[in-house]
Amino acid sequence: MKLPKFKYIAPKSVKEASSLLKEYGDRAIALAGGSDLLVNLKNRLKNREFLIDLKAIPRMDRVTFSEPEGLTIGAMATLRDLIEIATVRENYPMLVQAAESVGTPQVQYMGTVAGNLCLDNRCYYYNQSPWWHAGREACWKLGGRTCYTVRGSKTCWATYCGDTAPALLALGAKIKVAEPAGEKTMPLQELYSGDGENPTTLKAGQFITEITIPLPAGGSGGAYLKLRRRQAINFPLLGVAVNLRLNGKRSTCEDARIALTAVERKPILIEEALMLKGGKLNEAAIAEVLEAAHNQAHPVDNLSGLPPSYRKKMVKIYLAKAINQALQAAQRKGK
Repeated sequence: MKLPKFKYIAPKSVKEASSLLKEYGDRAIALAGGSDLLVNLKNRLKNREFLIDLKAIPRMDRVTFSEPEGLTIGAMATLRDLIEIATVRENYPMLVQAAESVGTPQVQYMGTVAGNLCLDNRCYYYNQSPWWHAGREACWKLGGRTCYTVRGSKTCWATYCGDTAPALLALGAKIKVAEPAGEKTMPLQELYSGDGENPTTLKAGQFITEITIPLPAGGSGGAYLKLRRRQAINFPLLGVAVNLRLNGKRSTCEDARIALTAVERKPILIEEALMLKGGKLNEAAIAEVLEAAHNQAHPVDNLSGLPPSYRKKMVKIYLAKAINQALQAAQRKGK
């Protein structure tokens, strides 16, 4: 498959890029790493007159860390940067686990952090070639009026399948978004709309410039686990991120954040994780959180590999395992 024709523009500043994206609106799209976007362009799932490449903007790929401020990740930093930078590996191992689980090393060197956060939602009936689509009526995501996954649905059920989003949600990340009037900062969860057709809340002229993560407090530990058909290449069929903070003296949970991916139209932050806060991590408390996460997971039959019933069943199993791994990591940090 060849790329469609488009006009390539490489702005040299955030302001210029934002102005161009605002001016051209739906006729333009931002290019970060391109590992997902270029495939969609080749398959004619995205058609744009203008491709706005963000790689020429200075300092957009910087990754900095300091004790009071925590971690700041430039939008154009690659997934491999997260894996290879020592301060990230030391202080944010769960984020490294998530980055390492994405595709292959080649994809990790190409894919950017912001690009991974802004992945388009996936569906078996959407992520196909033009010839495949020519044989049937267009689905909601392609501008039609049909959902082949949930028959009779008046909305698109394409699934969000990014790996770094749940890890960053569990770490309490915020994003800085450029827009023609300047910049704004917001919690990462506000990036996602829950709409399968338009997965992010970004408007024309807006794009992510950096991601910030607070410094983990003492006694913190996390884990990211991914269910997939193969140990490389595949998008998640389920992803579970857990971040815990323990009080070493009292052996109680001071904070807990849990997030899921690939089981809904956006990554899910499980608010019931806060039930673990202030108490001991006993079987009864954990069982309540597992049940809450299980109830909020709604996988549908639109991803190749494993049936939705199995993926939903695995939510409890993977989450229990991730909680145990996060607990062990927190206990080691607390010593």
